[in-house]
Amino acid sequence: MKIIFICTKSITFNTFLKSQADYFIKKGFEIEVACSDSKKLNITSNLRYTINFPNKIIDLFNLINYIKVFKQINKLVKKNSKAIFYLHTPLASHLFRLFTFFSELKIIYFVHGFRFTSITNPFKAFSLKIIEKILSLNTGIFITINNEDYNYAKSNLLRKAPCYKINGVGLELSKNHFNKKIINKKRIKKILVIAAYKKQKGYLEILKVAEMLKNQKIKIDCYGYGESYKFNSIKNKKKLNNISFNNFDVKLHNKIKRYDILLHLSKREGLPVAVMQSLSEGLPVLCYNIRGNKDLIKDKFNGYFIQSYSDVPKKIHYLNLEDGYFNKMRVNAFRSINKDFLKKEINLNIYNIIKNYSKH
Repeated sequence: MKIIFICTKSITFNTFLKSQADYFIKKGFEIEVACSDSKKLNITSNLRYTINFPNKIIDLFNLINYIKVFKQINKLVKKNSKAIFYLHTPLASHLFRLFTFFSELKIIYFVHGFRFTSITNPFKAFSLKIIEKILSLNTGIFITINNEDYNYAKSNLLRKAPCYKINGVGLELSKNHFNKKIINKKRIKKILVIAAYKKQKGYLEILKVAEMLKNQKIKIDCYGYGESYKFNSIKNKKKLNNISFNNFDVKLHNKIKRYDILLHLSKREGLPVAVMQSLSEGLPVLCYNIRGNKDLIKDKFNGYFIQSYSDVPKKIHYLNLEDGYFNKMRVNAFRSINKDFLKKEINLNIYNIIKNYSKH
């Protein structure tokens, strides 16, 4: 059986999906990957396809590119009509299902987060909702990673396709991870941020938090992909020495335990890996009460939901003042992640879903 991963950019596959692909190969599946920047894929060249997905789902000024994408998808499908197409990311999944709408293909959509649930523009949100309802008719299976998307896929789409919920893409943890003890800490000194360098990940607000904390001997270290220079420029203008912007480190999971809390000010999530990783190392999380976060965080138990970035200093102050509360929350954070969040468990779960689907 051949599985073809479809995603907009290579970074999605390289960062989140490579372990799934490796697992499927060990189980005897053939694997190929298609995305817009396929040369950057962490996979051998003969297993790559290029589909030049645009930056927007609807871009009336770039109709020529849509024709090109249609031809590329059509060529891929003709060559692999018996394969299972495993879709990731909203844009790639929308265009692939649209351009193959009248084809009888086996399609699995791994929903990293339905876009319309987090868009503030009501017309755009409504349009995307209608598009997803229609495209559900060309979807064999939905795999979701949070309760909100799972419940929506089960009851609000035109096609009642099988729908599964799993714990995201999973974590790589050692065999002895769940036996370790959380060491007590006296106060919060180091704050961790893990997110791509994009405005929607809350970096402008994080800079404001840094400004509010600059006299409190608290350091904020940010790790991510993308254009960090934009935020570094603001940092330098405001002369903030308590915040750093670093390139993402593949060994970051070994450093997380050095920090005291995770600050996660993203406005849109599926099931955030950064939150799961941080909880697994005993870091309480300060975040917004949005989809994905609320599947992992229980307010005042393993973190805090905040209404605004301006709440962050208050929450830190409270944790530092309340005797023993910070360390109790750290233990709760550590216990929030169990073996169901391990990559090997999730990969096995997805493998069984795909294997059963391939028989129909």
